[in-house]
Amino acid sequence: MNMHPKVRPLWQRLPLCAGLGGLMGYKALGLPRNILPRDIKAIVNNWDYEMFRELIGSGLTSAYIDQPCYFKMPEKIAPKAEVAPEYRMSQEQLKGFYTNGFAGPFDAFSREQMLDFKADLLAIEGRTSKTYNFVTPRDRHFEMPRLWNYMKSPAITERVAQILGADLNCWRSQIFYKGPGAPAIQWHQASTFMVEDYQDPAIFPADRSEIFQVTVWVAVDESTHENGALRFAKGTHDRVRKIKFGGKEGFYNASYDLDFSEDETECVEVPCKPGQFIIFTERCIHGSAPNTTNRHRLAFNLRVTPTNVAVYPGKKYYRSVYNGGKYHLDKWGVCLLRGEDRCHLSRTIPAEALERGEFSRVLAPAA
Repeated sequence: MNMHPKVRPLWQRLPLCAGLGGLMGYKALGLPRNILPRDIKAIVNNWDYEMFRELIGSGLTSAYIDQPCYFKMPEKIAPKAEVAPEYRMSQEQLKGFYTNGFAGPFDAFSREQMLDFKADLLAIEGRTSKTYNFVTPRDRHFEMPRLWNYMKSPAITERVAQILGADLNCWRSQIFYKGPGAPAIQWHQASTFMVEDYQDPAIFPADRSEIFQVTVWVAVDESTHENGALRFAKGTHDRVRKIKFGGKEGFYNASYDLDFSEDETECVEVPCKPGQFIIFTERCIHGSAPNTTNRHRLAFNLRVTPTNVAVYPGKKYYRSVYNGGKYHLDKWGVCLLRGEDRCHLSRTIPAEALERGEFSRVLAPAA
C-alpha cells in the first residue's frame, strides 16, 4: 500500500476499483492463482473480502490498516504456563491485559545495567546491519549478544509465557532512539503486520481473533511525559480499524487518519523507569508523544509469538514501505526464547549462536 495515501482523481479511481472488483471475483470463483504475477497473487491470497469491500465501497478513500480481525475474550482468564513464583502475574494483571490490551510496567533490569547498556546501543545506532546490509534499528539481537541475553531474561519470558504459552519464539526486535525534539508517533495498530506492505502478512496464526503475538517494550532511559512515554487506548484491541486516506499526521513516513477518537476512549500514558518493561498486543492502539526535552530517549523491544505461529514462511524478503524498504531474509530467522519448538514452521537461528555472538550460522530450513 502507498503509505502516503491520498484520494486520487475520480478518473484514476474508477478503473482501479474495477480491477479490484475483478480480483475479488477471481478469488471468489477459486480460479488458479499460481499463474498470477507475484503482487497480484499476494492480494488474491491474503486480502479478506472485507478488505476488498472497504476499498471498493469507499471509492479508494479508506482501507483497513491490517488484516481484519475481532478479539475474542477467553472464557476463562488463567496463565497459560507455570512459572516461578516471583514472575507470576496476578489475576488482576492478567485480566487487565486481556481487557485493556497491555500490562505493566514490570521490573526486569537495574538502572545501572541500562546506563551501561546505553553506550552499546548508541554505538550501533548508525552502523550497517550485518543482517540486512543497510542501516536499520531492526533485529540487532543477531549481532549483539548482550541484547539477546536481555531479551531472554526470565523476568520477560516468564511473564509472556503466561499470556502466549510455554513455547516462545522471538521473530523481531527493534531499538528505539527518540532524539531531542523528535515528533510524536501517531496512533497506530497492527495484527499480522500486513500493514508493512499491504500484500503479505508477516505472521500466520491459526485464528486471528486470538492473542497470537505480543510486543515487549523495555525502557533503557527513563520514559516520561516530557520525552514521549508510550500511550495506549484501552480496549482498542477489540478489532482492527480502518484508515482514511490523506491524513495530516505521520506514523514514521506514513500519512493517514485512523478511525479512532481519543475523546471516546480512555487513553493512558505509561511512564517507565530504566529497566522496566510493558507487554502489549499490537492490536491495542498505541503511540507516543513528542520528545520535548533536549535529551534522547532510548528503548528496545522484542516481538514474540508461540512456536505454532509461522513467520515469513517460504519468503525470501519482506517489504516495509514506511520503514526501510526491502529486507532480505537469507540471514534472518526466528529465535527460541523459551521452551521447545515442536512445530518448526519458520526458518530458525540457533539461540546458542546468538549467545556466542557468531554471525556465521547455519539456518534450519523452514518446514
